[in-house]
Amino acid sequence: MSYDINIIGIKTSGKHGIYEIEKSNNQKFLVDIKIIIDNFLGDEIHDTINYENVVDDVIRIVKTESFNLIETLSKEITQEIYKKYNSESNVKIFEIIVTVHKPDTILKEKTNNLSVTYSEKFK
Repeated sequence: MSYDINIIGIKTSGKHGIYEIEKSNNQKFLVDIKIIIDNFLGDEIHDTINYENVVDDVIRIVKTESFNLIETLSKEITQEIYKKYNSESNVKIFEIIVTVHKPDTILKEKTNNLSVTYSEKFK
């Protein structure tokens, strides 16, 4: 048995991209996270992953790091979430899927949204 924790549309901003204007000006990002965890016992917050903390961690990563590619950003978010919550919580993480949306790109006149999804399974 497993549980899927879904946090959709985390609102944040950061300086990610290959163009100088992207590196010098904050841009809007939306992040979706799916964390698949094993079955757990109990009904207390320490029995699972605290969603509020995950949201705060994602916002911090997007705001304080700077990557050329949102592919790299999505992988970094995945790895940091796994490293922190697989050891900190009382659950085992099976998989994390992170989608980073970058709606305000130079292609915004031609597209509604650009996004990259990264997923990683853990043993």
